[in-house]
Amino acid sequence: MKKGLKTTISLLCATALTLALLILPSSASEDLFFLSINDTIAVQTSQTTPIQHGGWIYVPVSVFNSNVTGVNFGIYYGFTNNNETLVFYNLSGKTMTFNLQTGTAAVLSGEAPVPGKVVRQNGVYYVPAYAICQYFGLKYSFYSTEYGPFLRIKDGNAMLSDALFLNSAASIMRSRVNGYHQNQVPNGGGNQGGGTTIPIPSVPGSPGNSDSVESPADPNVPVPPEIPDNTPPAPTFSLYLGVQASPKRNITPTLNALNSVGAAGVVFFPAGAVEECADQIRQAAGRGHKVGLIPEGDTSAQRLESVQNGSRRLASILRQETWFVLGSDQALSDAGYLCWSPSLTFSEVRDATRTYNSLVKAGAHKNDALRLLVHSQSSSGLLAGVLGQLKEDGDIFLVLRETRY
Repeated sequence: MKKGLKTTISLLCATALTLALLILPSSASEDLFFLSINDTIAVQTSQTTPIQHGGWIYVPVSVFNSNVTGVNFGIYYGFTNNNETLVFYNLSGKTMTFNLQTGTAAVLSGEAPVPGKVVRQNGVYYVPAYAICQYFGLKYSFYSTEYGPFLRIKDGNAMLSDALFLNSAASIMRSRVNGYHQNQVPNGGGNQGGGTTIPIPSVPGSPGNSDSVESPADPNVPVPPEIPDNTPPAPTFSLYLGVQASPKRNITPTLNALNSVGAAGVVFFPAGAVEECADQIRQAAGRGHKVGLIPEGDTSAQRLESVQNGSRRLASILRQETWFVLGSDQALSDAGYLCWSPSLTFSEVRDATRTYNSLVKAGAHKNDALRLLVHSQSSSGLLAGVLGQLKEDGDIFLVLRETRY
């Protein structure tokens, strides 16, 4: 009898603890609500900021859109049945269907999700975060921080533990909170008027695709180069990929393009802007890329000092320093840094065919591996199309290592 009573009490305590983690305290609703996708803190916009509804945490549907977040969880969604249902699914056969008319949800197998209601505010559709994470195998964690509520959604690609991530992200959250209170700008979590409507992409092969909402031309859809039918097979070659990042340019589209062909490269950040690029750095590392630095200064001594300082700052973000630097400098080489000099550089890919032809020509005349450097692109479509064609040609994207670069 005592054993059964203890078991019952343990189960009740576990249930209470679970509910405490899932249901957001009402006092937090006036704060900024932070969302982390793997190792990146999302900006506070209507497409990424969670809200509280009925005591539960909801996130915009676009949180599961890799074109928005830069992270592909392998979950897809779309409207069906004349926009009466919202369907989430993956390629493993799991499907979760939300009925927008009845406010209920169902899955192919298992218990119905709780809560099962989709919330629409200012044109933005919000879905219950925990229900989706639990069903599709994502990790969900919620914390009440001094800067506001903090939700983290992650898969197996997240590098940092929650404790390390929260510690390294504190300065970013503090800065955003200060700016929020100074400007008195609503947090984009659905309480402001005129919120941006999220375009729901029509996913090929999705359930009820014929009834999906049509979306405008997407600049992130791969655009392959034009190759005449009578063109002989292109010569094959190997190449390394590098990305020159900037605090003023979003790195997500470029990483999406690399991800579309399963390629990993090295992403270079200005040595003097490491803290400013902290979110981008976490995203690059979290998606499997190496992180390098761009030296700054007029002399070799200044460039070496900038890299050494930047590497130490990088260690506070990733818990590791880097030995990759962009460019060629004897002083850096003598200090043990791996200088990466590109064979070809593209600032912005504007013509897929011209870019592809330039790469094929360069690869055909180079005895060793080609080193391609691209700057952060404004969209991923053209670069993804070029890389996709190279992969189809049989070209090999080499993995960058400290012993082979």
